[in-house]
Amino acid sequence: MKEVNSHKKKAKDIVLDLIESFISSFVLLALLYLFLAFPEIVSGASMEPLLQDGERILVERVTIKTKGVDRGDVIVFHPPGNDAIDYVKRVVGMPGDIVKIEDCRVFITRDNKKFVLEEPYLSKDACTKGGKGFVEGKAQKIDDDKYLVFGDNRNNSADSRLFGPIPKDRVVGKVMFRFWPIKKIGFM
Repeated sequence: MKEVNSHKKKAKDIVLDLIESFISSFVLLALLYLFLAFPEIVSGASMEPLLQDGERILVERVTIKTKGVDRGDVIVFHPPGNDAIDYVKRVVGMPGDIVKIEDCRVFITRDNKKFVLEEPYLSKDACTKGGKGFVEGKAQKIDDDKYLVFGDNRNNSADSRLFGPIPKDRVVGKVMFRFWPIKKIGFM
């Protein structure tokens, strides 16, 4: 009889250990998701050739709070007026920049220095055009609390050219890692 009770106790201990492990893992993953990073599925062609529709990326939340965002970073943000969806775009204009789109290129003036934005991530035949949110041929200053964001696939992207610069508080995180498909796994 003693042996049966011993087996029941061992089985009970194993079940309790499994439940404890599951709860601990769940809490840890929830904390990671809420404060450090979260997975995202790329939807659409706006970031081609860098990111393809259906690829899986990891978005980290920490450096936007500690270091901010830099020109060229690929970020995830909520578009104006919609907290339910996430967009993935590249930061092109920084707060305080004066930006002008002309002749398929992006011109930036910062600290009295004017330069053409070098964009090696674009396809050779890419042409940047303006839109209703950021008019072509007109120099515009980016407000201190906003970023200008464009998709790398300029002909197929709903971005700041459509809805204007985005407020800093709409930025959710920076893309840091691609984990699917496996053949393209790696840091961004």
